[in-house]
Amino acid sequence: MNGLSADLVITGGHVITVNPKGETAEAVAVLGDKIVAVGKADEIAPLIGDTTEVIRLNGQTVLPGFIEPHTHFMMYGIWARWVNAKTPPNENIPQLLERIEKKVAETPKGEWITGYGLEEGAFEEKRWPARDELDAVAPDNPLYIRHRSGHASIANSRALALAGLDESTPQTEGGHMDRDPKTGRLTGVLREKAAFNSVQNLIPPSTKDQMKDGIIEAGSLYATAGITSTHDAGADTRPDTYRAYQEAIDEGRLKTRVYLMIRDRPYDHYYMKRDLGLRTGFGNDRLRLGPVKTCTDGSIQVFTCAFYDPYITLESESTRRNPRGVLQMSPSETNDIVLEAHQKGYQVAIHAQGDYGIDVAIDAIQYAMWKHPRPDPRHRIEHCQCVTPEGLTRMQRLGIIGSFYPHHTWYWADRHISTFIGMERASRIDPMKSAINAGVVTIAHSDAPIAGIGDPIFGADPLFGIWCAVNRKTRNGVLLGPEERITPMEGIRAYTINAAYASFEENIKGSIEPGKLADFVVLSENPCEVDPWEIRNVKVERTIIGGETVYQAA
Repeated sequence: MNGLSADLVITGGHVITVNPKGETAEAVAVLGDKIVAVGKADEIAPLIGDTTEVIRLNGQTVLPGFIEPHTHFMMYGIWARWVNAKTPPNENIPQLLERIEKKVAETPKGEWITGYGLEEGAFEEKRWPARDELDAVAPDNPLYIRHRSGHASIANSRALALAGLDESTPQTEGGHMDRDPKTGRLTGVLREKAAFNSVQNLIPPSTKDQMKDGIIEAGSLYATAGITSTHDAGADTRPDTYRAYQEAIDEGRLKTRVYLMIRDRPYDHYYMKRDLGLRTGFGNDRLRLGPVKTCTDGSIQVFTCAFYDPYITLESESTRRNPRGVLQMSPSETNDIVLEAHQKGYQVAIHAQGDYGIDVAIDAIQYAMWKHPRPDPRHRIEHCQCVTPEGLTRMQRLGIIGSFYPHHTWYWADRHISTFIGMERASRIDPMKSAINAGVVTIAHSDAPIAGIGDPIFGADPLFGIWCAVNRKTRNGVLLGPEERITPMEGIRAYTINAAYASFEENIKGSIEPGKLADFVVLSENPCEVDPWEIRNVKVERTIIGGETVYQAA
């Protein structure tokens, strides 16, 4: 450094660099927002000057800042202002109705009331609220509550009427309106496109200031979990979306680095009017344009993932009509969307969970790469829940990144076994070890706010995700597919260098090496050395982004 002193030195700890050699160190030095030296404490000591900030650790562990590669970052903050329909705190339907009633009391008549997090299987009653129950507490307000998975919702009568939905409305392809089995009356439960293309379109969109407040709030929460970068898995294709992000960054109020997955087609959208020539990678190290996001299927928890074999529970009208789940669009439509994005230079991220839905996604990527050869597109399959061994082989050959959701092996796995797909198929969900062994670049995510930062039952914290993938135990204590357990270090790589690769940023982040961004998380203990069952209890002591401490535990 030619006699210059560092701006920041972290020393006296255990530095897990995640570099290609898997080296460890004792100290790291930062100049500006970049790492300038990594090594032993006595090697870094000469870089400490009069103005150097020195963080002296007491044997704590330093990792590269966690990269959470699939969350709904902006919506996390926005939905935090909606009615909390999760369990807990709502253990039963009357508790949820009481919460809605309180919201109604402070909302003018006629205005929309929205909620998020409902999970019918978690209620004591093991059912959805009845439409009449919702009408009783919200007679004069349209009411719309999203399922925790995000792939189903329930609406009251006023909301259904505004959307023009009644018993004469035909079922839509790629979705389902549930009906009472005795009367044929709509229950208000809307799955997939039955919700997305009707009631959901009527909810007033968030303003720019609401979006900005949402991302600022989310950034503060993410910092407490050691997350320094995230991939927003579904940014609206609206100008105000980008303005909100850019203003929050310019004002210094958003520190989290964001890679934007764009819903719809940004080159052919009614807001954009024309293709502006932007492509994946446009932007800077604070805000960067990522992939085009699309979906093949839905969610296991609401019976809409697309499988080759039927669900084991077929009592409801929706599962009798769609016993193997649904595709949100035909395979040919998926082919067209992926090919168009691929040809225009975009990375593509495809939500696909069922084995059939995943094969449709792989087919579309293969078709696009055959029609329009292009080096290193790094297309991604998001969630990749029930990928088959044959699918992993194809993914490796095509360079497709597997973005896994290991929380299912803990939070929903018992219901996967008993209600959705049975023990044999459930034991194969999130096969991260098989993916790693097959040579697939393997990353992991929480899909927050489906999981929540600091939630002890369903945590969005990367350490919680690593804990799920390392242990693979259900909430009832079932060891689920033990051959798919990964090591703590493999989990760390999934949330650091591999996640950086997934956004074409492995040369600037994801490991602690000179020249890379000074993004770190300081942990109370080494996740690779504690008992595997204790990984989720390791504390985030400090989060540093670009050499600046953005969170420090009390």
